Amino acid sequence: MISRLLFILLVWLSFGANGSNLAAAPKSTLVIALTPHPGGTDMMTFHATVRGHEGNFMFDTGGGISYVSPAFAQTIGCKTWGQITGFTLVGQRLDMPRCDGLSFEIEGRRFSGQTSGIFDLMKFMPPNVPRIDGSIGLDVFAANAVTLSLAQRTLIVESASSLAARTKSAKEVPVRLVREAGGAALAVYVAVPTPDGMAWMELDSGNGGANVVGKHIAALMKLDPDKKEPQPAGFMIAGGIPVTGMARVNEKLVMDGNIGTRFLIDWNLTLDLAKGRAWLAPATTAH
Repeated sequence: MISRLLFILLVWLSFGANGSNLAAAPKSTLVIALTPHPGGTDMMTFHATVRGHEGNFMFDTGGGISYVSPAFAQTIGCKTWGQITGFTLVGQRLDMPRCDGLSFEIEGRRFSGQTSGIFDLMKFMPPNVPRIDGSIGLDVFAANAVTLSLAQRTLIVESASSLAARTKSAKEVPVRLVREAGGAALAVYVAVPTPDGMAWMELDSGNGGANVVGKHIAALMKLDPDKKEPQPAGFMIAGGIPVTGMARVNEKLVMDGNIGTRFLIDWNLTLDLAKGRAWLAPATTAH
């Protein structure tokens, strides 16, 4: 599923995950600078080159599957065929054409996925904002370990040594790698204990609003299941990481919950996507 910068963006896709990255784990770290985009709350972008053409791409941990715009696909000579099918967070079906074998060169390093989508994000954007040529999700980094620091506006592709050093001072949390869209997508769900069992909530850097909790577990999270407006919420990620702030209850949510940037701005998130492990550390932790 493609994520959601705003509910209305349709791009709240939970295409959940499995991109295949053909590149080997890097021997050195790679620091990718993230730039805020005026088109959406907390939307972060960076530049990547595809088939010799540079584009501006949104980065979205909840995006599931990476995609390029129809115009950019035409520019790079991408042969579209077939279809990718996913569902938004609220169960709305979304179909898009597919394009195979794209490589994204970022800061001189190439990352490759097997399947990308074709989707026009700009038609959901306010007028007169800088162009976005697509979205890059975790599927492109599936063979790597990465650290997202929204506080420092960086995405770091870790080396073996930098990953070992970083995780020494971080708290490991249980996660699931979620694969949807026929196994083409990649998203990460984190464990959240409830009185009746373990809930699993998506970690989503594309959600700049309130966290979202499914109505089916709202009472377990001490939330009013029938309240439409965001309400104060507090719960724990397994391992003792607190999540506070406002949460919106949604009766159509197809997952237990969605934790967005209002949480991630305070925490550095490290994901070893090749091994299915994750760590959180306070954002003040030095790189």
